[in-house]
Amino acid sequence: MSSSPYHAAGKLMTEILLSKKSLKTLAFKKSRLVCTKATYAQVCNTIQYKSKIDKILNHDSGRLRKSIEMDKARHPGLMYILLFELLFGKYLGIRGGGQLKRKIVKFEKDLREVRDSIIGKDEMPIPVFPRYIRVNKLKASSEEVISELQKELMQLDVGSDIYMDAHVPDLLVLRPKLSLPWHDLDLLKSGKIILQDKSSCFSALALVLGNTESLDGDFIDACAAPGNKTSHLAAMIYDQLKKKSPKKKAKVFCFDRSIARLAILKDRMSQLAPLVSDGKGTSKNKFPVDVCPTLQDFLKADPQDKTFRQVKSILLDPSCSGSGIINQPDRSADDNSNGEKERLVSLSNFQLVALKHAMSFPQVERIVYSTCSVNEIENENVVATALKECNEEVEDEELKWKLVSPVSLGYWPRRGFSHKNLTDEESKCLIRVNGVDGDCTNGFFVGYFERREATSNAEVKEIPSFVCAIKGAKGIYDGEFGSAISVKNEDGDKKKGMHDQKKGQKSNQIIAKGKKNIQEKEQKSNQQKGKKEVGVGKGKKGERKIVEDEIPIQKSENSPKFIPKKKQKKMDWKKRMKEQKLARVMKKNAGKA
Repeated sequence: MSSSPYHAAGKLMTEILLSKKSLKTLAFKKSRLVCTKATYAQVCNTIQYKSKIDKILNHDSGRLRKSIEMDKARHPGLMYILLFELLFGKYLGIRGGGQLKRKIVKFEKDLREVRDSIIGKDEMPIPVFPRYIRVNKLKASSEEVISELQKELMQLDVGSDIYMDAHVPDLLVLRPKLSLPWHDLDLLKSGKIILQDKSSCFSALALVLGNTESLDGDFIDACAAPGNKTSHLAAMIYDQLKKKSPKKKAKVFCFDRSIARLAILKDRMSQLAPLVSDGKGTSKNKFPVDVCPTLQDFLKADPQDKTFRQVKSILLDPSCSGSGIINQPDRSADDNSNGEKERLVSLSNFQLVALKHAMSFPQVERIVYSTCSVNEIENENVVATALKECNEEVEDEELKWKLVSPVSLGYWPRRGFSHKNLTDEESKCLIRVNGVDGDCTNGFFVGYFERREATSNAEVKEIPSFVCAIKGAKGIYDGEFGSAISVKNEDGDKKKGMHDQKKGQKSNQIIAKGKKNIQEKEQKSNQQKGKKEVGVGKGKKGERKIVEDEIPIQKSENSPKFIPKKKQKKMDWKKRMKEQKLARVMKKNAGKA
């Protein structure tokens, strides 16, 4: 690989492709970024557009894939990085030189034509969600966190508005794309806050507050690592026990079969746990709820084991396709490929086995099954099949499982899809989140089960709200920061904030068009002068580097022709030189006369 500006990104991308590991797994070691932010951003953007690049290369029986010898490349990651920069990057060009660049640029025209033909012009843009921050109540109050965050925001001069989430207690909502150095903030380092997406908080919320009855017994987190959901679960259990049953204690058994992932969970729990005195003059980090990391495959856990005899609740968030994840593109996939369809079948089979195993624990009364997928095969299909097959094996009606709508998410409007093995009432008990349809958070799915004997007989006449007013917060978030996508209500009216978003989208389209026009004009000029064509943004040997200030925004057809600043200066200088030369010639001719 060359020493081009894409060397590090290409190496990281290649490692992702070959190892099948996620970007975060490879880029972060002990919560610290091991590559530059620019490299991380390059790879993140490339993964986000990888499915589109594959569509372009595979078009017309893979003609372009064969032309650029994609499958023979020693560094496929670098090839993807270069293709992204050429077709979707900021400047729509490749900086630097090298053999791979020459190989790709040779078919640049064909690549762009195929891109324009198969990638729809009106394709849905990727949503931008608000920044969600969960307050760790074991270490700090929401008021304290808001006060410190507002001081940081005031320094950025972007407004210090902080809202409360409407569904998840102690979840704060901030403006998206804030340039705060999150991983350097003392609030994050000390474990007072957790950067956690809203929808991923639904699992613990549904399990702990899914029923109006008080909690009892121990808990199992069946697929616990890396620990965000586990820490949320433990904090919510402690909060509820403190309010309703201060003398009760509870354990959370955290299963994971990977030593490395379990080590990450232990470090995470240690960071988030408060300091507790041992009575001997020293203190150590310890959760008020006993968190028990267990190095074991949950599927191999014996339901009859006496260790789990007090377990009444299970949180099952198994491996899934991640098709609902939008703002973490390294977890997304192309669901239309044959390989991905086979993977979905394999995943859904594993998920079904895991859910049926959770239902086999005789003393368990509550189960939450959740995924970050939007695929029906991983969600409604798994729930319906498990419910049917497990209940067929149980004769006692009181021990059979049923779907229940979690009280804590009673106000959530989006519900499950209809399924042939589910009644309409059962489908309405399921929780769905769709990030590309206006839910302002990543896609997610939650199914909450209870044994019929454990189901509360008392009807919930009024849905309780678990979100309390917080001093310093501006109020409950209601779309004030907008969304990057246009979503219509049932009435056909646009949601609040959509007008400004469309203006922003139009502006971005104009800017992108302006960049393309400048690049085409510059390439044409270079060809006329007999110069070798170079990528935009080179900046060496007098070649002009396009910057953001040079991008024209044409407001109307009658607007004057835009000329970049550097080119204008050069033109002015040439004009002055011509005028001075003309003056000298005229003076010389006048002297001769």
